[in-house]
Amino acid sequence: MTATLTLAASVFPRLYRDSVALLALASKLERREHIVRAGVVMATSANLRLLAESDMLPDGVVAGADDLLITVKGGDPGAVEDALAFAATTLSSTDEGSSQVSEQRPQTIAEGIASRPGATVVTVSVPGTYAALVAEQALRRGLHVMCFSDNVPVSDEVRLKALAARRRLLMMGPDCGTAVLGGVPLGFANVLRPGPVGIVAASGTGAQEVSCLLDRAGVGTAALIGVGGRDLSSAVGGVMTELALDLLVADRSAEVIVVVSKPPAPAVAERLLARLGKIGADGTPVVACLLGMEDADQPVAVRGTLEGAAIEAARLAGVTLPPAVAEPGPGTGPAGRVLGLYTGGTLAAEAKALLGRAGLAAEVIDLGDDQYTAGRPHPMIDPGARAARIVQAAADPTVGVVLLDVVLGHGAHPDPAGAVAAAVLQARGVDRPMAFVASICGTAADPQGFDAQARTLREAGLLLAGSNAAAARLAIRLAGGAVLSPAPGPSDGAENPGPGDAEGGRR
Repeated sequence: MTATLTLAASVFPRLYRDSVALLALASKLERREHIVRAGVVMATSANLRLLAESDMLPDGVVAGADDLLITVKGGDPGAVEDALAFAATTLSSTDEGSSQVSEQRPQTIAEGIASRPGATVVTVSVPGTYAALVAEQALRRGLHVMCFSDNVPVSDEVRLKALAARRRLLMMGPDCGTAVLGGVPLGFANVLRPGPVGIVAASGTGAQEVSCLLDRAGVGTAALIGVGGRDLSSAVGGVMTELALDLLVADRSAEVIVVVSKPPAPAVAERLLARLGKIGADGTPVVACLLGMEDADQPVAVRGTLEGAAIEAARLAGVTLPPAVAEPGPGTGPAGRVLGLYTGGTLAAEAKALLGRAGLAAEVIDLGDDQYTAGRPHPMIDPGARAARIVQAAADPTVGVVLLDVVLGHGAHPDPAGAVAAAVLQARGVDRPMAFVASICGTAADPQGFDAQARTLREAGLLLAGSNAAAARLAIRLAGGAVLSPAPGPSDGAENPGPGDAEGGRR
């Protein structure tokens, strides 16, 4: 018999909090006893629609775009009421703390410039309804912008990037999750050693994977410039990618340049490759990582996987990445399909492309997609939703291999491996063979600790791979598929396991 759930909401008129604060509060609410799910959002029309589509909007709620809306679903009415009271108290205490420091804390772009005259970059993390206005204010005051906000109309993106390009300013985003400028990480970003590679990325976790693979091979990063996932679309036309490339070339700090993206619109791809060809001809080696495309070397080095791009960038920087180790042969794994449960969208896309080429029955889910994050924290911040799906996968007799990413760095959960390990140990209770395969996107200097995270996963019986692509190849082999031989590159095992080590890790 299915338990009845209670859904309730509170509206806080004309109260604003940025996206990071909203996600943090939602995460706290979801960790409370008997609470199934919580949504903490500004009540924009887009957010209301997403809440309704995910059955998280109670009937009769009236709220406007300037209002803060909290919805809570739980198995106990009293727990739901207590959670809403806790949220109200938290917001109230934050308000009191803010009022005590209001004289010191800037409230507008103009006040921020006045209080920090040396600042050159503004991060924008407000509801999409207002993000374009705030970003334009910053650009018109001569500041580069990283716009973390999503749900910004593409027409606003085109207009803002045209303004930024005229002023030779970066407009990173909208929906830009990752950047590292002058060694300073912004958004979801890893702690990277300085070095010769400059990265321009229309992909957050894609840029993280490439930069982390390079870092672990001893190759540092000069800059990582995110441009937003729509920049290389036909509507936007790659305006900010072009400017970012210009700035990297002019700065001369990047000895190798990598562009990371899902396949651009055809006309945009043609212009991009022509631009990269000119940069290469002028003396700066370049790599185009266009996910899912076939590898090519002429007229520009194009790589269809993140791992392949890292291998080529390292080679151009004078470093050879260790060759991949032998993997378990076909047919050595459990019977059943591959299920990918991902927190990184580009990592999911890379795995899906590799699994598709192998012709396997596989399903890859990007749990960071809007349909899964409506009113709740991104799974890289709160791993609870994915942990529940890992346990559910064990109850599905068609699933033989579960494929996972673990993303470290600033902005990510303090112990993502711990959440994965706990879920896998619970899933191990099923009386049938299953394999759990994971890769870690991170560096030794990340706050979570790469080695500690790897140890946690290993102790829970997961098979670790040295890259996301290697993890996908291992999943294919375990499920009995054929794998195209990868180019020599990062080790396919965190500790160079041979077939015996991988075989011993299965349950």
